[in-house]
Amino acid sequence: MNAPGSPVMDEVADQARRAADSAGRAVQDVLDDPRLRERLPGGSLPLLGSGLVAAAVVVPVLPFVGGGLGLPWAALMLVGAGMLGAREWVAAGRKLPDALVPAVKWAAHPAFPPMFTALTVTQAFLSLGFGVASLLWVLAAVVLGFVQWRAFQASPLAEPSLTRRPADVRLKRWVFAGVAACAVGLLLPWSSAWSLVPTAHLQRERTITLDDNFAWDIEDQHTWKFNTLVLPAGQGAGTGRGRLGATGVVLGLLALGVLGAVRRAREALPSAVPVVLAGLITVWGMTGLSSKPGPWLFLLGILAVDVAVAREWLGPRSAVPPTEPPASA
Repeated sequence: MNAPGSPVMDEVADQARRAADSAGRAVQDVLDDPRLRERLPGGSLPLLGSGLVAAAVVVPVLPFVGGGLGLPWAALMLVGAGMLGAREWVAAGRKLPDALVPAVKWAAHPAFPPMFTALTVTQAFLSLGFGVASLLWVLAAVVLGFVQWRAFQASPLAEPSLTRRPADVRLKRWVFAGVAACAVGLLLPWSSAWSLVPTAHLQRERTITLDDNFAWDIEDQHTWKFNTLVLPAGQGAGTGRGRLGATGVVLGLLALGVLGAVRRAREALPSAVPVVLAGLITVWGMTGLSSKPGPWLFLLGILAVDVAVAREWLGPRSAVPPTEPPASA
């Protein structure tokens, strides 16, 4: 295995960086195009993103269109899109009914846009596939992610006032590599494309005993019998995306990526948060181990993240303070 900082790893990282820069410039050219902005109220890209989210939720209701969310998540994303859209509508100088004014105030909280963007990116990843709904989710994630990237660059978190340490570069590379491996692992097969639902019922067993005089004795015994009802799985069937808790895991991986890349974000939270988060995701991955390739690649990726965040967490603890020189006589 190539050690961090080796020429091979540096070359791979440079190629990935150049590819990301090219994709970012292409997205920026499209979203900053004046012809697009002049068609939006107030030139608001968040308003466009909220509309794409609403469309992605509603379109699967139409016949012959798949890719719909479950009712709780569909309702949550639709309400969030409405709140963001209402906020941007008012910011563009438009009027709203008085009943919707509280929604604008809630959406004005600084934490709302990044949280809603994270949920949108998560749903876009979980809905990846071929279809109209999947395309709408990806477009919504790109638009809202671009807006949040711009907001991050203008925030104090992006100020290059902190000294860049070699440990920060190593942590970022290993966390990014591990999260990328986990993402690919979630797209690969984990289990059968059918969900197994255990059921149970109470069954009576009757025993009849006859003697020589043709008299009989009846004895009833009641026992529980278990069987398995096989049903088609839903979204992400057969892959890690279809497992229970996949939404929280993807959100956790996004959080680990941000914490690995932004030192100020790490310092704003208790140092044990990344360790606990990575540990919970590791447990989730281990409970899904099978003969399929998906869980093993996921486990390899999250173990790389575990090692990186554990070294970062133990670094300050293992640091030995400099000893004071002995006092001269």
